[in-house]
Amino acid sequence: MKLLRISITALFIIFFHLGVTAQMIQKKELTENNQLLGLGTQHILKSEILQEDRPIIISLPKSYNNNTNDYPVLYLLDGLQNIKHQVGTVELLTESGIIPPMIIVAVESLDRARDLTPSNAGQNVYGGTGTSGIPQSGGAPIFLDFLENELIPYVETNFRTHPYCILEGHSFGGLFSIYTLMEKPDIFDAYIVQSPALWWNKEEMTVKAKEFFKSNPSLDKSIYFGIGGGDGWGMRQELISYVDVIKQNNLKNLHWKHEEVGDEGHMDARLLLNYHGLKSIFTDLHSEALEENFSEETFLNSEQRLIDKYGKNTRRPAEDYLEVYAKFLEEENNLGAITVLKRASEAYPEYPMILNSLAQLYEKTDQIDEAIEAYESGIEISKKFKLGQEEGYRKEIDRLKSNKG
Repeated sequence: MKLLRISITALFIIFFHLGVTAQMIQKKELTENNQLLGLGTQHILKSEILQEDRPIIISLPKSYNNNTNDYPVLYLLDGLQNIKHQVGTVELLTESGIIPPMIIVAVESLDRARDLTPSNAGQNVYGGTGTSGIPQSGGAPIFLDFLENELIPYVETNFRTHPYCILEGHSFGGLFSIYTLMEKPDIFDAYIVQSPALWWNKEEMTVKAKEFFKSNPSLDKSIYFGIGGGDGWGMRQELISYVDVIKQNNLKNLHWKHEEVGDEGHMDARLLLNYHGLKSIFTDLHSEALEENFSEETFLNSEQRLIDKYGKNTRRPAEDYLEVYAKFLEEENNLGAITVLKRASEAYPEYPMILNSLAQLYEKTDQIDEAIEAYESGIEISKKFKLGQEEGYRKEIDRLKSNKG
């Protein structure tokens, strides 16, 4: 048992060493003026609903042009303000298998007080001027109509989208996200709600929530409510009041989390809240990895459920595959371990050490041709990412062929 634990620990170290190496090999595309690309492309939608041109930034995952698969979509409010840190965080978590690769649709704001507020605010409202209040406020119903009937159809028509989609917003954007959840819950599957301005119009969203959650006992969504621990007036306590309504209704199908992060203030919390929010939405990529009474069948069924939910590019964190692989080895179930490593090699094709371990198991179970094929695949990956493992794998192939002959 001790030797097994040592070998698994060594494999973990090799995995992540090679992962870092492979990551460094991959290059970003440059423009003719040597500007680094990767944030996305701006599209202009001529909106009949809003009666204006709306700029949208669409960022495609790195793998988009390498296959024909569909991708989940994240709709990001205040898109121009948040696109830089959003793309970086999504790429980081995707490489780690924490979240699936996804299309980011960043909606630029032209008038936040108009588009993201659910009702008109009159005099004495926070953020208003004099007795005029915020006269343009209350445009959320029209903006939601734009999202549902113009923006989403445009994205789904022009890009390969998976049905799973997320809405993310901060401050007024968080307020709008909560409004959308309760106004038209079927549009989005998940919500990342950051520091929502729930003080709006005497906490009218919290008042509405009491009836909404009571009337929707089977609500099946994933929601992250996050706020900085140093956020100020009208924010933290109001969010607590809202999530208290959820607690009181005991919604069994609703996956949700509320947390205060560090001592960050209203604006600087966005980076951390986005990171934690994405991880929270996709916790099932990790939590399902080790099931009680697991078998090859339950493992493969669990993998298929995740692929059906989030798309063919979905994968678990590499550590999870290793843990399941180790469990099969502990039970001396070599065929089960092979099943896991085959799936892991598909999920992480840049890691030839997976194929090395797979080849060893094939040899141990007298599947010599399969072992040779695994080593040959390892050679190709090593060449691609300049990992220097080719000679070692060729020696293994020669040995297997000699023994076979």
